[in-house]
Amino acid sequence: MNRSKSGSRAGVPAFMRKSFFVSGFVSLALWIAVVTGGRVAAQSPVTVRLSLQAAVDSAMANNTLILRYRQAVAEKEQMRRASKGNYFPSVDVMGGYTYLSKNPEVNMSKMKESVDQMFGYYGAHIANELGLSDETQEQIYQRIVSRLGQLPAYNIVIDQQQYPNLNVVATQPLFMGGKIIAGKRFAEAELGYSTAELQKISNEVTRETIERYYGVVLLQQVVQVRRNVVEGMQRHERDAQRAIEIGVIPSHELLRAKVAVANAERDMIDDQNKLELARLGLKASMGLPDTVEVVVTDTLAFRMVPLDVPGLRHEAVQQQPIFHMIDQQKLMVEQKHALVRSEFMPQIAAWGQYNAFGNNYPVTLPPFVVGIQAHFNIFHGMEKYNKLKATRYLADQVALADKYAHEQINLLVDKSWREVVNKRERYLKMEPTVELAQKNLEINEKRFREGLAKSTDVIDARLLYEGAEVERLKSLYDYYLAIASLYLATGNAQKAVAMLGMKNK
Repeated sequence: MNRSKSGSRAGVPAFMRKSFFVSGFVSLALWIAVVTGGRVAAQSPVTVRLSLQAAVDSAMANNTLILRYRQAVAEKEQMRRASKGNYFPSVDVMGGYTYLSKNPEVNMSKMKESVDQMFGYYGAHIANELGLSDETQEQIYQRIVSRLGQLPAYNIVIDQQQYPNLNVVATQPLFMGGKIIAGKRFAEAELGYSTAELQKISNEVTRETIERYYGVVLLQQVVQVRRNVVEGMQRHERDAQRAIEIGVIPSHELLRAKVAVANAERDMIDDQNKLELARLGLKASMGLPDTVEVVVTDTLAFRMVPLDVPGLRHEAVQQQPIFHMIDQQKLMVEQKHALVRSEFMPQIAAWGQYNAFGNNYPVTLPPFVVGIQAHFNIFHGMEKYNKLKATRYLADQVALADKYAHEQINLLVDKSWREVVNKRERYLKMEPTVELAQKNLEINEKRFREGLAKSTDVIDARLLYEGAEVERLKSLYDYYLAIASLYLATGNAQKAVAMLGMKNK
């Protein structure tokens, strides 16, 4: 399946790298609040007006969760750079000072016999050079060894108690069986995985911001509906009072009107409290301080969104971060396999050493020493072989995870598409219901003023209209969220922002 993969230097997506965008709807006060990071806390609250795009831009720049994952990407970038250092020589400086409580001694009892034999061999060799017979040579050897063996083993004292050292050691890897290359590619894959994970989190935060933003929009309009209902109930209460005064309706009808006013006011206060909580949630998603008061500029208005299911599926394959994460996991498994396989290869490195105090030791060493070293493990209890087999099973796991992800994403796209269609149809079918409820309210109010209807008829009609209007707004809100969820399923939540924001342009 043709799908673009994150490169070795996968960076933060373009829309994530840009600085905080201040749109025409965002005032200078919001910009100051974001840049100062809450340093306006001691000042008076600042009220700002936001569009959806500005809210999402603020979330991308200031949301704590996104900032956390950006730090993770920065960490992996530094690890990728660190992996390049394995190509260069390693230079170590080691220095120290050692003081012995007394002069060291050579324990001659451990080597006197060998020294005696050495002198015996020297005597026999001299006899050989003089042309003496083999029998004579043997007698000389035995006589020297015998006489030296009667002497005590006197230790040799080394007249030195202080031992400074300063060594500079350089090591240059020549062949590591592919370990260095695999380590670098593994670090690049980790960076790609972390970048895709940041994209995934960004999409989720975008979806959350859309939900909370339009949650504020919904509650603003619901509060307005509640306010209109309160005003309507209050008008009806006044109408009922006048009707009682002229004897058109009984006095107990006024009590019903007062109860209806109280209930309407209670519902309005409840939704006003919900609106304040929704604003707090939106500011949390945007990463704004408490001193900033948010006022959204959008309203819930229906617009038709084109839906192409095959195109959405294809877009999901290209854009869904989970697929890019799995691609990077495949690369990591491949490089892990290469790392384990490198253990079966010889490890070859060149090295050099400089000793600054070599002349201060009993055994004088040259100041410079260079060499080449090869290491090859022959047997390690089948550990490396079993690790190599384990990486093959890990590759199978990732392949199955890729297949499962395709199945689930296709299912999620289909489900989200059907949800959009369902919410759209639900909203459209609410339109005639609202119109009918509004017409019913107008008729009952007119009939009440003419003395042909009861007060409860007007109250019921207004509550019916209020319920239908709130349900219609809720259906439109659900439609918006379904659109956001659909584009989140395709891995392109920013497209939902663009499409939902088009209605105000």
